[in-house]
Amino acid sequence: MNDSLIMRVQRVRHRTVGATIFSGRALDSKGKPVPNAPNYGVTLQTRIAAGGVQQGQWWCIVGKSVPVEYEVDGYIVREHRIFAIDAELLRPSGEHIVQLLSTNPAFPGIGEVKARRLWEQLGESLYCSLDQSDIDTLGGVVGEDLARALITGWSQFGNADTLRWFQRIGLNLRMSRKLLDVYGSEAFNTIQSDPYRMLAFGMSWSAADTLAIQHFGLLDDDERRLIAAVESVMYEAFDAGHTCCERQTVEVALQRLVGKALTVKAISLAQDHGCVHIFGDRFQALGPMLIEQSVTNSIQTRIGREEQILDEQAVNAFLARFEHKEAASLGLTSFALNEAQREAVFAVNRHPLVIITGGAGVGKTTVLKSIETMLDQGGKHIYAMALSGRAAKRLAEATGRSAMTIAGFLRNVAPKGLPADSVLIVDETSMLDILLAYKLLKAIPESCRLILTGDPAQLPPVGPGLTLHALVSSPGVPMVELTETKRFSGAIAAGAQAVREGKWPLSLPESSTEALAFLPCALDDIADTVLRLYQADPDNTQVLTFTRESGVASSKVLNALCQRSLAEQATRLLVWNDEHERYEYSGLRLGEPVICCRNLYDSGLQNGSLGRIESIVDPPQPIYGPRGEPKGQALAWVIWDDGERRPVTEEVLDAMELAYAVTVHKAQGSQFPRIIVPVYGAKNVDRTMLYTAITRAQGQVILVGDEEVARRAVEAPPHVSRRQVALAVMMEAAQCS
Repeated sequence: MNDSLIMRVQRVRHRTVGATIFSGRALDSKGKPVPNAPNYGVTLQTRIAAGGVQQGQWWCIVGKSVPVEYEVDGYIVREHRIFAIDAELLRPSGEHIVQLLSTNPAFPGIGEVKARRLWEQLGESLYCSLDQSDIDTLGGVVGEDLARALITGWSQFGNADTLRWFQRIGLNLRMSRKLLDVYGSEAFNTIQSDPYRMLAFGMSWSAADTLAIQHFGLLDDDERRLIAAVESVMYEAFDAGHTCCERQTVEVALQRLVGKALTVKAISLAQDHGCVHIFGDRFQALGPMLIEQSVTNSIQTRIGREEQILDEQAVNAFLARFEHKEAASLGLTSFALNEAQREAVFAVNRHPLVIITGGAGVGKTTVLKSIETMLDQGGKHIYAMALSGRAAKRLAEATGRSAMTIAGFLRNVAPKGLPADSVLIVDETSMLDILLAYKLLKAIPESCRLILTGDPAQLPPVGPGLTLHALVSSPGVPMVELTETKRFSGAIAAGAQAVREGKWPLSLPESSTEALAFLPCALDDIADTVLRLYQADPDNTQVLTFTRESGVASSKVLNALCQRSLAEQATRLLVWNDEHERYEYSGLRLGEPVICCRNLYDSGLQNGSLGRIESIVDPPQPIYGPRGEPKGQALAWVIWDDGERRPVTEEVLDAMELAYAVTVHKAQGSQFPRIIVPVYGAKNVDRTMLYTAITRAQGQVILVGDEEVARRAVEAPPHVSRRQVALAVMMEAAQCS
């Protein structure tokens, strides 16, 4: 027999295209929690809840309730499960207005707790109270002062009809907040005038098209629809890394969206309205075109002139002093930069823009150290940076001077203005996408000199475009390539160079004692083999994987395996859960390696920082800042890779993951004594992935798995070669004009 229950959504556990699973609490007819009611786990099919399920909503659920019992991290969980055969949304969650009131600066003093209290006590009447400036009702919940702040903020920002409309059509919170931030009280009218504006805020074509046709009655051949279809195709390509597209690609994609009969008309309208630029057989959306053109212009202003910092004799004298000091600091009788490194120093002295390239371990950071010293002697203001916090940290360690992330420079330094005699040094620029390059170049004056270093054979940008790759192939750009390997030699250097050139090494030993080895094994045996090899020398070993979530040897799979095998008996790090009023296992244990996956500047951590849990604090202890201000509670202590011991607060814990295995992307810019690389048919494996992985090692590289997969990946063109970009074409055209 089926039950019919009123239920409040406590937490959305899992969401797929076909269904949503949530934790629910049973309510009575007045909305009060039912005493002693069990916890519920509800599966609600998308066809029943087309508008989406959100925390805080009230649903009438119809379905059979079945008691279940299962174990999670050592705890026995008991609940009743319901697969809903029917459901009705009784009351929206109010999350749109809760999030608006708690996150927008128009409502000072209203945090999430107070905003949620307003909704819980007033429900839909909250909108009326705000619209009518009902200070008595609002003040009865949050006090008179905050009620006045609410009314003031609402008068300049809020719009009840717009929020209700967002709720009714099931618009997700992230998108509704974006729309309100940009359009404010005019959000509904703006979207009504052109529903396809939603595409710019991340809505899919199918969702925007359904909204336009069903809610606003647009016809299939409406100009707004056809132009938006072209823009959708172009920006989908942009999200995939391309800044332009071939005509055939655009036409095929458009036929899927608007049909073959309307494709030609759509392209014509988009071109007439300036939404797409056509050059030769390629299409480029207006936004990417302006971005690449701006980068081209900024580069051209620097390569079109020569501005010597020191005279040639002074540079030679400087190099002699630098080499003498470097020999002394290294404890050597002599030290000399090679010919290419010296050429790079002279090029930087002469040109306002220089690109320094070369494979891993060829001495790029050493030459940067000499360049920074010379620039300092020349009275220049130096700003050194890299894409990731870990790469910036390594740059600072190698040069002995401060370095920062590009994001940190743009956020904290550029807004204050740069001196005219500034020099920007950007390391690891193979991963610099065109959007970040555009922001960086727009943020600095034309007088600012620019030094870009990187290796086009390493991982390309995650974002769109190919900045370094396009510039190294452009005429007129001053460039120096370093080729002499400094970091490592022998088998690793030879193997890395072969992979870089697209050649699979003729023979790799199948011995785990060799400097570079490949141990073939079946797909199902890769994880166990990696574990066995890791156990041989865990203190000096890092496993590098191609994927984080999917695959037989993803970092998720390998971390779980290593934890079960190596830390099963270790003390668990527990965290108090207010909702369930109990301690829950965090997924981490004493002594385990961890990685920070976000930049936490206040805690001294960067995305990619590695560490090991040294101790667990039980019970958690309060910690304080230098002026005695509370800084949360220490749940544990971690020794990080910079040698610092730092407390694990809840904020830090939220950013931490296991790090027996990390992705190659996370490891770019890092070095490890010994690495193990599981090789299998992941979609993203290519020459650049394997080359970057191999070159992270200082002493040993062991590849494990399918050698044929590795061979094919190395010998095939890298995935980056499939990207369609226009920057190189623009650079060439600018040189010819």
